[in-house]
Amino acid sequence: MSLQEFLPPIPQPPHDPTSWLLNGRAGWRYANLKQLEQTPCHSLTLARHPDSIRSLTEANGSFGGLTVPANMALGPDESIYLLDSEAIQLKRFDPCECLFKTVPCFGGEGKGSRQFLRPHGIGICAGNLFVCDTGNHRLSVFALRRFVLRGHWMPPGSAKLVNPWEPYAVAFDGQGRVYVTDGANGCIHRFSPVGRWETCLSGFGKVTYIAIDCQDQLHVVSEGTENVRIVRSNGEAVGPASRPEELTRSFPCPSFAVDAAGNLHLGPLCADVVECEKKGSPARERGVFDLHGNSAPTPAATAPPAYQKEGVYFSQALDSELYRCQWHRVILSGEIPNGARVVVSTYTAEALLTDDQVQSLGDQWETNQTSGDMSKCEWDCLVRSGGGRFLWLKLELRGNGMVTPCLDSIEIEFPRISLRRYLPAVFGAEAISADFTDRFLSLFDTTLRSVERKIDHLARYFDPLSTPAERDPKTGIDFLSWLGSWIGLSLDRHWSEAKRRKFLKNAGRLHNLRGTRAGLWRQLILFLEMEPAERCCPDDQPRAKCQPPPANCAPVIQLPCAWQPPPLILEHYQLRRWLFVGMGRLGDQAVLWGKRIVNRTQLDEGAQVGRSQLITTQDPYRDPFHVYAHKFTVFVPSFYRCEESRRKGLENLLKAESPAHTLHHVQYVEPRFRIGFQSMIGLDSVIGRLPQGVTLDGTPLGRASVLTAPPHDQGGPSLQVGESRIGTTTNLD
Repeated sequence: MSLQEFLPPIPQPPHDPTSWLLNGRAGWRYANLKQLEQTPCHSLTLARHPDSIRSLTEANGSFGGLTVPANMALGPDESIYLLDSEAIQLKRFDPCECLFKTVPCFGGEGKGSRQFLRPHGIGICAGNLFVCDTGNHRLSVFALRRFVLRGHWMPPGSAKLVNPWEPYAVAFDGQGRVYVTDGANGCIHRFSPVGRWETCLSGFGKVTYIAIDCQDQLHVVSEGTENVRIVRSNGEAVGPASRPEELTRSFPCPSFAVDAAGNLHLGPLCADVVECEKKGSPARERGVFDLHGNSAPTPAATAPPAYQKEGVYFSQALDSELYRCQWHRVILSGEIPNGARVVVSTYTAEALLTDDQVQSLGDQWETNQTSGDMSKCEWDCLVRSGGGRFLWLKLELRGNGMVTPCLDSIEIEFPRISLRRYLPAVFGAEAISADFTDRFLSLFDTTLRSVERKIDHLARYFDPLSTPAERDPKTGIDFLSWLGSWIGLSLDRHWSEAKRRKFLKNAGRLHNLRGTRAGLWRQLILFLEMEPAERCCPDDQPRAKCQPPPANCAPVIQLPCAWQPPPLILEHYQLRRWLFVGMGRLGDQAVLWGKRIVNRTQLDEGAQVGRSQLITTQDPYRDPFHVYAHKFTVFVPSFYRCEESRRKGLENLLKAESPAHTLHHVQYVEPRFRIGFQSMIGLDSVIGRLPQGVTLDGTPLGRASVLTAPPHDQGGPSLQVGESRIGTTTNLD
């Protein structure tokens, strides 16, 4: 046994460096910021000039760009809805065409159940759309799916309001409770998630806008005040705020920008300008709308914001935990427009320094590299400071007063792992020569490491849920579609990215069912998003307990989902009505094939003597097999017919997956109550009567004994021809 076996292993350098990440989520770790600030998206920019500082009490209700305006709402699928208060229309933003489209669900101006007078704020929560109908003194609630009117909310008589309430803006907390501002009574009404009035938070004056941050704190704007009042959900005061920069960390990053004039900058959300390389293209200028959903006539006419011309960032001590560590490079991610630049400086040492010592280093800072082209949203530079365990970073952001650098993140890699380790030792014998060799080889080392990183993550390219879906600008092919071609699957470009990934993931288990009814049915279930795992109600499963069960407890049995997907496909051979000898009875139902099986010509019904031409056809005894045996009908919801992309995607799916010898017909199902066609009494429809009224000494307290206002005062069931739907908005008594 040799002595080498008892010695510790010789330290080997790592294959890849590690890094420090600085951003809004991980923390900027700054010791001092001079003339710098964080945006609502937690990016680092130059501070605004005092003359261009935005106000929290702007007329659009966006709280200085921290949230969406009061007449806008974001859906659960990140869709954008806008209330046009002038036309009294609800509009939805279409990123494919980059414009707002009207949603036909409002009835215009008036006092009807779907009509509004002077509406203001809207909001979306728990699948419902809330509209503040100020003129009609009510909060209208619509189901976000199909926009069915659920009812109208209003404070009860026990609220003892001085004036009729006037809902102006609406917001929601983390528990799903609804807060509605009431300027006529100077208070904020709080409703439970099911619409029960809970309390009225008073003392706000003529309150207008309201927003709720990530800590469920209420931010309230009142007329005649320059500051925003911050209170808790019970009305307890927290403190005032005057500038949006003070509340940046309390609100999530908005998905689009809103300027001080109320213009909506939705260009980055449009389908053809999502890539970072296109940020400076002219296409980015389109997609600017006013608060009514109309395109802004001259976006460039809006005065650009003014910033400070210089700002400095000093980081805290970044610890590598390595003795005499040679830090490698600094990577900046973000956007540096023309007229702006960033100067990167570093300082390293083996011992900790105080913040005052770091900020008074003067000419001892090294690296001193000025940012260049950031067309790919990244720029890097080598750290020129010597070896040291600790590193301090100084960034000097500079602009011309009209633009500012915008840094999303900073990454500092360490230690420097140079290709010099593969060269003879003579190349590193002298310090200055070794430094030159390291810096020269870093040009090739960075490229090789990027290739190695792709190889390390090669497995993600073969996973349908992680493989890249972006189109190559040269070939126009994305890796997701190419991966599908490996198994003979063509993914339709009309489908969304999530749907294409889902189809590719399930392609393996559906491959042996292609050409069959079961295979086509499963693909339709995926396309229509009717999988039981996603549609199953959580109440079908046992409720989890806070305390863990004992070790010898039996496993929890997962109950089957109560909801099952519909058949969707009707094969026409199933329409035959067979008569068997000794079992069939003569009558209206004793029709062997039905008159429509071949639609033959009959005198006095569809044919006229002298005008109709008699043509012999196939054998009448085999007509049922020749006409219906190879056909089938697919039943899908009617809204797939309204959108061109959905309809094209459905048609392409049926063409590709239907057997070659069959003919298909698409039947779009409308949400109507038609006995015998779409509804069956006793099967999926029940005509009943809801309990109305309470009898003293005869009705026990419970769910059936709720004292409410008359139905006509609370927007209850009412029958209107063309607007009411039996079972949804109308009850048959």
